[in-house]
Amino acid sequence: MIRESDIKHENGAHWVLDDKKSYMVLRTGLTHSTSDSAYPRTPDGLSIAIARCNYLAKTRKPETIGD
Repeated sequence: MIRESDIKHENGAHWVLDDKKSYMVLRTGLTHSTSDSAYPRTPDGLSIAIARCNYLAKTRKPETIGD
């Protein structure tokens, strides 16, 4: 079960999850989130995950439902 405290960063439809093994970058979907990438559970890993999340939020156009 994911807790709100496990969400380390959000930007638009992208977010960073601490799954206790790694930091995962996910994209919110209609019924579920999809993983984009994962990084080591270190301070550098979190920093890279946040940077990736922000990059995706800035460069990916919003997708329509059903795409």
